[in-house]
Amino acid sequence: MSNYSVFFDYNGNTYKLPVNPEQIEVKSSLATEKYNVLELGQIVEPTNAELKGYSFECEFPYNYIHYAQNRNGFKNSDYYLNLFEKWRKEKVHIRFIVKNGIGENIDTLALITELNITEKAGEEGDKYVSFNLIEYKEYGKKSKVIQTSSTTATIEKTKSVADVNPKANKTYTVVKGDSLWRIAKIYYGNGLQYPKIYNANKDKIKNPSLIYPGQVFTIPS
Repeated sequence: MSNYSVFFDYNGNTYKLPVNPEQIEVKSSLATEKYNVLELGQIVEPTNAELKGYSFECEFPYNYIHYAQNRNGFKNSDYYLNLFEKWRKEKVHIRFIVKNGIGENIDTLALITELNITEKAGEEGDKYVSFNLIEYKEYGKKSKVIQTSSTTATIEKTKSVADVNPKANKTYTVVKGDSLWRIAKIYYGNGLQYPKIYNANKDKIKNPSLIYPGQVFTIPS
């Protein structure tokens, strides 16, 4: 017997899907920004890891069938669909759990962003449901929310170049992930001003594309 199981957990109650999906697709992307820089041409800067997406299709029979799980606690398709619609209407997040019995499991908070429901002739009452879920991250008062082009992203306050007050600093210590472009964008509001920093620190910078954590640069006014 397979140990593979898929669950939704909400408000202390766990709901095991009656029939396992044949496959679950996990989408993971890295958000980037592209710039055109004189002498260097086009460059790309990583910004943040985007939220993971999960998609799969699952069967929800109306009457118990031999391959359905939870024989003693079987619930029909209407029960599950009403539950999913209730969560979506109330705009709540659930915990999405996939256990395969072998390797690393999926265990994450998520929102059900899309449901596509199909009922086939000859299988009246049975439903085939396509799910699209997106990873959900909880945030509190210490988080700072910024608006992106397509959604709202949550970014924790951490000590980085973004927290530097450009009017109160004449030097800057490089941290992991920095570039001259990024530092210039913070201090001057324009990444194209990076040559100012490069020219003021030529004794420390051999290649403007290569800077290292711990370097201390003078920031010209």
